[in-house]
Amino acid sequence: MVYISSTHYEDAYRRILDGATHTTGTSVLIFASIDVDAICALRLLTTLLKRDSVGHKIIPVNNYADITQMNTTLIESNLQIRSLVFLNCGAQVDIQDLVSLRDGLTVLIVDSHRPFNLYNVYWNEQVQCLDDGDVEKNMGELRQAFEDIEFGNNNASDDDDNSDSESDDEDTVGQKRNSDDDVVSKKKRKTGMDPEEFIRLQEQRAKKRELRQYHQTLVQAYYAQGSYYGQSCAVSMLMLAEQLGMPPSADLVWWAIVGATSQYLLHQIDDNGYALVVSRMRDLSRRVSVSSMPAVSSSRDKAASGDARRSANCSSSSSSSSSSQALLDSQLGYPGDSVFNPYLDIVEEEDDEGFLKARAGVSTAAEAGLLTSSKITARQSTDIIESAELQFTLLRHWSLANAMQYSPFVARRLATWSSRGRSRLDLLVAKLGLSKAEAGAPFVHLAPELKTQLYQRMSEIGADYDMADATYRGFVRNYGWRKSSLSGSDMVQALLALLQPPGGTGLESGFYAAYDALAQFSVLRRGLEGAMEMQRLVVGQGVTMLERQAVKTLRSFRLAMVGMEGSSAAAFGSAFALRQLALFLMQTLRERSKVAQSRLPFIIVAPHEDDKLLVLGITPMGQGLARPQVAGAAFNGSQFAGESRNQFGMVFEAVAADLGADVRQGFFDSNVIEIKREDMSAFVDKLRRHL
Repeated sequence: MVYISSTHYEDAYRRILDGATHTTGTSVLIFASIDVDAICALRLLTTLLKRDSVGHKIIPVNNYADITQMNTTLIESNLQIRSLVFLNCGAQVDIQDLVSLRDGLTVLIVDSHRPFNLYNVYWNEQVQCLDDGDVEKNMGELRQAFEDIEFGNNNASDDDDNSDSESDDEDTVGQKRNSDDDVVSKKKRKTGMDPEEFIRLQEQRAKKRELRQYHQTLVQAYYAQGSYYGQSCAVSMLMLAEQLGMPPSADLVWWAIVGATSQYLLHQIDDNGYALVVSRMRDLSRRVSVSSMPAVSSSRDKAASGDARRSANCSSSSSSSSSSQALLDSQLGYPGDSVFNPYLDIVEEEDDEGFLKARAGVSTAAEAGLLTSSKITARQSTDIIESAELQFTLLRHWSLANAMQYSPFVARRLATWSSRGRSRLDLLVAKLGLSKAEAGAPFVHLAPELKTQLYQRMSEIGADYDMADATYRGFVRNYGWRKSSLSGSDMVQALLALLQPPGGTGLESGFYAAYDALAQFSVLRRGLEGAMEMQRLVVGQGVTMLERQAVKTLRSFRLAMVGMEGSSAAAFGSAFALRQLALFLMQTLRERSKVAQSRLPFIIVAPHEDDKLLVLGITPMGQGLARPQVAGAAFNGSQFAGESRNQFGMVFEAVAADLGADVRQGFFDSNVIEIKREDMSAFVDKLRRHL
C-alpha cells in the first residue's frame, strides 16, 4: 500500500523529517498550485516545517510543464533534496513521468483533483498520496483490477502451459497409438490429460480472460468518468497537524476553512460535501475561539474589572462592537475621547497591542508593563464563529445596496438586467426595513439592531423573491475591534482577486500576495478592494451578455464568447475570473430556462494572451456528460463531489487531436485550455460532434 489513509497522515510527514536528518540544507521542495486551496494548505504545511526547523523551498507552479522544468533545474542536480511535496497538483498524472526518482527521495502528493492516477496510488513506495477516505472505502475492487492488469498472469503463460502439456503428450503417444478408445484417446494424445480435466482448465482460463477484460473495463471506466474534486488540500494539512499533536490555533483552523470554502464557492464540491466540512470545522472553531474565557482582571482597577466581567457575561460569542469597546475601555482605564495622544498616529494598523497602549496613554514601549490587556486583544482577534451567511457578496465591506446589486445570487434570482428586476430589487430593500440612505451606507456602520433585522426579515420574505435559500452555513473571523470581521467567502474573494495581479505582473506575484494576505491584514485589505472591483466586472459583464443574448444555446451545450475588446474583456483572461463569470451565466440560464435546456453543459471563451483564447468548460453540479459506467462500481460516487463529473478535459483532448490544433492545457484543471484564435471556429464545429 503506497497511499496514506486519513488516519495515518503523520506517517508521511515523518518520512519528510527522516529525510531532513540526512542533509544540512534545504531538504524539501514544495510545488504549490496557484489557487486558494493550495495557498491555504501551504500556510499550514510551512507552519509545521518551521516548527520542526526543516529547510524548504516554495515553488509556485501553474501547469505540468513548470514541474518538468523544475525537475531539470532543481531536482536532478541537487542531492540535498530528500522530499517533494505537491499541493493541489500531481495526483492525476503518473508523477514518475514528471520527476526523476532516485534512492532516498520521497514524493508526497496532497491534491484534491480527482481521479487519481493509479500508478501514484498503488505502484511505487516512494510516491505517497494522502487519501481522503474514498481510496480505502470505494476503490478496493479497482485496486484488484489494477494489480491484476499489472502483475497478473497473461496469455503467454497460458500458452506455455499448453506447450508443456503437448510435450508431455509426445512421450505417451507411442503407448496409445494402437488403442481403440477413439474420442478419449484422441483427446488424451492431444492434451496429455483426461477430457474432464482439460475442459475444467479451459473453463478456468476462460474465466480468467473474462475477469481480466472486466478489470480492464473497470480501470478504463475509472479514468473515463471525468474530473472531480475530493477533500480540500488545506483540510488535509490541518488533519496532519492534528495527528502530529500540534495544538489547533485560530490561524490553522481558519486557513482550512478558507481552503474548503473556496471549493464550495467555485462549485468544486456539492452541498453534502460542504456540510461535511462544516461539521468538522464546527468543533475546531469552538476550541480555538476564546470568547467564552473569563475576562482578564486589571491589577490597576478592580472595580473596572468587575464591570468588565459583567459586560462579558452579558455578551454572546458574536457580541457587537459597542460591547467590545466597553470591555476594552473598562480594562484599560481609557480616559475618553478628550485625551489626545500623538502616539496613535505612528502605530501600525496591524499593531493592535500598540494601539491599545496608545489609547491608554502609553507613549513608550517601556511603559508596556502598565498594561494587562494583551489577552483581551488576542481574544478579539482570534474568534471564529459559525454563522448563517447571506449570499450578498462582501456584505461586511461595502454597502448593502452594492452587496446586493453585485451579488450573482441576487442578479440571477431577480433578473436585475431587466427594468422589472431592478424594481423588484428596490422593493426588496424597502421590505427589509431599510431606507435608501441606510442601504447605501457602509454596512459596518449600521446599527446592530438593523443588522439583526436584516437577517430576520430576509428569512421571512426571501421566498417571495425566490430567495428562500439566501443563507448558507459559514464561518466568520474577528480580526480585532479595529478591523472588519471577515467571513470565509470574503477571504476567498479577496485571495482570488490577489491571484489576478493587474498590469501583467505575472501569476507568481499574485501567488505571494495571496500567501501574505493570510497573515497580513494590509495585504488582505488590498485584496478586498480588488474583490469588489472583480464582482462589479463579473456581474456587469454577465448582465451585459444576458441583455445582448450573447450566450448561444446549441444542441448539446451552451457557448458564450466574452467580447474581445475593452479592459473588462482582458480581466477575464484569468481562469479564476472566467470561472466566476461562467458560473454566473450557467446558473442564471439554468434557473430561468426550459427544463429540457437547464442541464446543458457550458463553454465560455475569453481573450487570453497575444493571439490566444482561454476556453473553459463546466457542467452543472450534480451532473456529468454521458460517460461509460460499470454497474455497481463504488468509485461512481464521492463523499465530497457526489456523482458530479466534468468530462470536458477528455472532450477537449479528443477534439484537439481530431482537429490537429495547437491546444495547450495551461492549468491543472483539464477543463481549461489555451487555443489560437484562428483555430477556434473549427474547434467549436468539432465540439458539436463530440458532445
